[in-house]
Amino acid sequence: MKVIHFSKIKKVDKEIVIGIGKFDGVHLGHKKILMTVSEEAKKKGRVPAVVTFKNFPVEFLLCRWEEKLSLLEKSGIRLCIWSDFDEMSHISHKEFVDILIKAGVKTIVVGYNFHFGKGRKGNIEFLRKMAEKKNFSVIVVPPYKKRGKAVSASLIRKAIKNGDIQTANTLLGRYFSISGKVIKGRGIGKKLGFPTANLDLKNNISIGKGVYAGWAVYNKKVYKAAITIGASPTFIDNTEKFEVFLIDFPDNKNLYNQQLRVFFYKKLRPQKKFKNQIQLQQQIKKDIGNIRYLLTSAKITI
Repeated sequence: MKVIHFSKIKKVDKEIVIGIGKFDGVHLGHKKILMTVSEEAKKKGRVPAVVTFKNFPVEFLLCRWEEKLSLLEKSGIRLCIWSDFDEMSHISHKEFVDILIKAGVKTIVVGYNFHFGKGRKGNIEFLRKMAEKKNFSVIVVPPYKKRGKAVSASLIRKAIKNGDIQTANTLLGRYFSISGKVIKGRGIGKKLGFPTANLDLKNNISIGKGVYAGWAVYNKKVYKAAITIGASPTFIDNTEKFEVFLIDFPDNKNLYNQQLRVFFYKKLRPQKKFKNQIQLQQQIKKDIGNIRYLLTSAKITI
């Protein structure tokens, strides 16, 4: 997939079918748009492409930029035209369409609630009027619904914040994942016999407190993992942390300063303050046993 900045866009050899959107998380609703782009491009012998933002105002992003590009490519996209929101916010809806037409766009594919351009003045009605004048077509993709609700990035973010990872996974169409650098912690897990990797998370991501089952990927190897988010109430430590215990990870390996990618399967339980260290150790052993069982047949793709 070719990736170019919006400022460097120019007419390509073939005509273009382009999907427009933030594509935050590349969830099931987005995949419907991308599938439409790919099918239309194949039918007309055109280039399947997208226009999207790398950075834009939002509470937190649902996936890293590199993961977003990978997901777009796997969806059949061959050209990604990108910019940051601040770079595009001053461009009018009329100017935006003119730029696309000059680049060779012949079909524009958008979602049912699409708005664009400075002040969000551009909409589907405007696109259709311009299509008649500029000789291009517009395809509007209806909402993709799950459990009676339209799938959206905001709905997925809400589920993640509430710790409802199973709903988030269902709406994404894959297991939700995040990446972070391992930093030094207080060593509480090691004292308990379950050394954890403390992750420094970027992007202000907010995940509901609790204990989760999932996987951790280190050096291209996948480990079942117990993921704990929140403070350490048993040890009267109010510092919010993101800790991962890699099940069956070699004791002689040090993860400090290494990058981990963590995938979420489901929430096991809320955080709890235990009477003593022994009760906590017993619960951790129980959690690990549950995780081994839960993930027996579940698999991830990296």
